[in-house]
Amino acid sequence: MPPSPGIPTGRGSGLKHRPVWVRIPPGAHNADMDLRTKFVAAACSFVLIAGIAGCSSGSDVVQTSDLGDRFEAPNPTDDLLDDGSGNELEVGSDLTLPDNWPQGIPTPSGTLIAVSVIDERTAVATWIVEGDVFTAQANFLNEFDSMFTVEPLEELSTDTISVFGAIGNGYDITVSATLGEESSDPGEITLLVNPSL
Repeated sequence: MPPSPGIPTGRGSGLKHRPVWVRIPPGAHNADMDLRTKFVAAACSFVLIAGIAGCSSGSDVVQTSDLGDRFEAPNPTDDLLDDGSGNELEVGSDLTLPDNWPQGIPTPSGTLIAVSVIDERTAVATWIVEGDVFTAQANFLNEFDSMFTVEPLEELSTDTISVFGAIGNGYDITVSATLGEESSDPGEITLLVNPSL
């Protein structure tokens, strides 16, 4: 049997691997994703970036940048992450929720570590919560009034992340709770607020 790509050939000194090149057409990886899945994927990216930035910055450091499809420092000596889209991202520890946070949307108890308000109906924010993050998420979901329908999004949930959708009052909100990396690390709750379609 001839060697296959990515399978060790076992010839010569030591095992050898053949490189495999795959070309994926632009947008093909997102072709089957529904809108809610894309929003949650964006929120998960935001959580990852916020978590990294929150862990790497001191308690008195607040970073402000533009939120978009990618984050990069245009000047390595700057504290700003920038993609040029004009959406402000604030990252730090123990932040204050901005005045332009969408009206009528509750927020979880915890320490705000990252927030971006795109407009009066679109925003994303992440809080660190102590204790059992899934219990904190359940308690928070009880704060949504009868104008919201709250349902689990099981297709987006795993053993380490629990995702719920809250739809009502003109909003489509994704609430995700994520365990810390280590069992001793606090968890995070992220809200992704969008206008309902």
